[in-house]
Amino acid sequence: MVIDMGSRNNDVGTLGLQGGKEPITSDEQGEADADSAPAAAVAIVSADLDPTCMDAVANGPDVAAPAGDDLAPSEAASLSNVPGAFAVFPYGALYARERQLEDENAAAAVAAAETNEAVVAPAVHEVEAYAVLNDEEDVIDELQEQLGVATQQLKEARSQLSAPVVEGVPLPPDLPYEGDSRTKRKRVVIGASLLLVSAAVLAGVSIYFIQSGKDSTKPPAAAAAALGAVKERGVLRCGVVPDGLGYSFINEETQVREGFEIDLCKAIAAALLGSSYRYETIGVTPANRFVTLASGAVDLIVASTTHTFERDVHQASAEMGFSFSSPYLYGGLTFGGVPEFVSCADELSAVGDCAGLLICVIPGTTWMDKIKALFPGSNIVAVEEQETTIVGLITGICNVIAGEQVDVPEVTVRYYGYDGPYAMGKNTFSKEPLAIVTRDGDPEFADFVNWVLQGLLHAEARNITMVTADSFAKTGHFGDQFENMFQDALAAVGNYEEIYARNLEYIMPRLKVNMINTGDTGLLYSRPFGQVNTIGPRPVKGGVIESIVERGFLRCGIALPDDQTFAQDLQAEVITGRRVGLDIEFCRALSASVLNGKTDKISFETFPESSGYNNISLALENGDIDVYAGGEVNMHGDVQHPGLSFSEPYFYEVSNGTVGKAFSLATSEDDAQWTDLVYWAIMATVFAEENGIIQTTSNEMPLVKLFGPDLERILRDVIIAVGNYGEMYGRVFDQNVTRVGPNLLNVLPFGPEHYPLPMGDHLADEY
Repeated sequence: MVIDMGSRNNDVGTLGLQGGKEPITSDEQGEADADSAPAAAVAIVSADLDPTCMDAVANGPDVAAPAGDDLAPSEAASLSNVPGAFAVFPYGALYARERQLEDENAAAAVAAAETNEAVVAPAVHEVEAYAVLNDEEDVIDELQEQLGVATQQLKEARSQLSAPVVEGVPLPPDLPYEGDSRTKRKRVVIGASLLLVSAAVLAGVSIYFIQSGKDSTKPPAAAAAALGAVKERGVLRCGVVPDGLGYSFINEETQVREGFEIDLCKAIAAALLGSSYRYETIGVTPANRFVTLASGAVDLIVASTTHTFERDVHQASAEMGFSFSSPYLYGGLTFGGVPEFVSCADELSAVGDCAGLLICVIPGTTWMDKIKALFPGSNIVAVEEQETTIVGLITGICNVIAGEQVDVPEVTVRYYGYDGPYAMGKNTFSKEPLAIVTRDGDPEFADFVNWVLQGLLHAEARNITMVTADSFAKTGHFGDQFENMFQDALAAVGNYEEIYARNLEYIMPRLKVNMINTGDTGLLYSRPFGQVNTIGPRPVKGGVIESIVERGFLRCGIALPDDQTFAQDLQAEVITGRRVGLDIEFCRALSASVLNGKTDKISFETFPESSGYNNISLALENGDIDVYAGGEVNMHGDVQHPGLSFSEPYFYEVSNGTVGKAFSLATSEDDAQWTDLVYWAIMATVFAEENGIIQTTSNEMPLVKLFGPDLERILRDVIIAVGNYGEMYGRVFDQNVTRVGPNLLNVLPFGPEHYPLPMGDHLADEY
């Protein structure tokens, strides 16, 4: 049930953002943002609702409520004992002036600021308020997605006003960036009562705000390939966290934006544009980051974004899938806050002495997804961004904050002004592999971004530092213009170890999982699935999935050792003692995933291992094979042969005590949907083993709607066909053979997970 609490023009429930304010000069900008924003406070639903009206909300009929003044948290709390009570907090009042800025006015505002001229707030925008009962989960989820759309304009305007283009050594910002600690500190105090919170905390009803008349259609994808576009533009545009200590924040001493993720942006900019690189940082939130990237407003996002199945295939707010780099940071959901309530959260208790547990968490994150599964809605407080969670702790709106190990240490909350008792939880409740995100359909740029990250890891493994950057080998894989890409990236920011030590070590000592794996511990680590019940598009017309279904069988290429031959019929045969047996098992898994569990509908095509990638690339391009099993992952194969896309490795060779070659499934990069299905079929076998799911319990795997209703059993069919990774490995290499090294699972307590993918023999010899 959705109750419309009013119409436009400041009627009940409508938030009219008022224009016509006095001009604000650039010198006054930071002060005015905090000090004068409350003057632009909007009309909201009042606390003057009588119990009868509140009961009507709870029982279902549409109601009308009188408009009134802003409702303070203390006033809202007083409603908690009234049946069906709800409250609305002002949304965006702190930033009402910036929110009014239209896209076409943002550039003019920046230009005006540079000349110290007045910045005038233009058009009025209005926001509708809706009250939704907490048991209306589908409606809440839908409105929560739309909340991201509603906040996007605000964030874009603020970002365009304040994110300067910086070259090599960053320039001092002319305007306070939206994450500027100078203005943020003021806003923590002045705007504490203006937090956007879910009214579910107060009385079992959630309130969401949606921009009136916002078009919810799919945003246009950027037309040009990013690699060439950025080169021509001369500036890399990175979507970043607005204000996250250690990740992306304004250094109070230097007044320069810095952080781990800023350094990754700089590394990619330097690799792409050379030593005189330029980059622009644009603030994004969990609610708008994917829409912002899809629109082409940024070239990539490096904003603490977890790689999930859902986001890979079909992210709901952007209505498209995205490409993810290898993870640059591994973590997991944990808690911090008032010690006694942190213990409650750690023990997943919300009753008795723990009934007062209130957890601040950001909507649109995997954290929120997990917490919604662990706690009742009445224990969850939805806030806009990570710093706001700490504001909630300061004001008492919540007593626990949620985040990853780098988000909730005591040094972070003290930095943002919390001075009460504090403890950090001992347990971890999720896996959060953070990755750099680019748009689907631009594989060259996605490859470039990923190999820059791989280069930073390789440099650490080889002890090549910022000072010795020139000793890193040149590469011609992306063309002569990028032959110094690794040297330029390292000269700009140093290797991975240097980046971590500079930005995060003082907040959270480097966890073992973020160390480089040397070959003696497991590397098999599944990515989280996310919201796989999100309904995605059916198989693409003319795509690989549709072709397999129509012809009724899978065409699978196999890497065959030069000195070996196979019998003609491999449909039911298990090849034991050799990796190729595992390759065949994964072909069977893919057949089952697309063809309703059938494992015998495969046409095998063998390729000599010595034949290289030219024949494989051509076979995939011509449709002679749908997938190539046993593809060796390295930079040479990934980049030098356009058209190939490699899954996560499923088998590693160990040579001289270190990880050597890595093998995966290769597909055509022209079909992102098929490539995604192949990637997650492998992940399914690892996930199943991590969670103790075997062939006979395959129905414990989740149903998936990301590929439409006809393929919702893909994960279950993979497991019922071949079992989990351990079962497959046991069949191929004999149950009695001890499984060691990188082909083991990497589970709690996590061992090193960073593994620099091989560059290729021609480069490896040059270190």
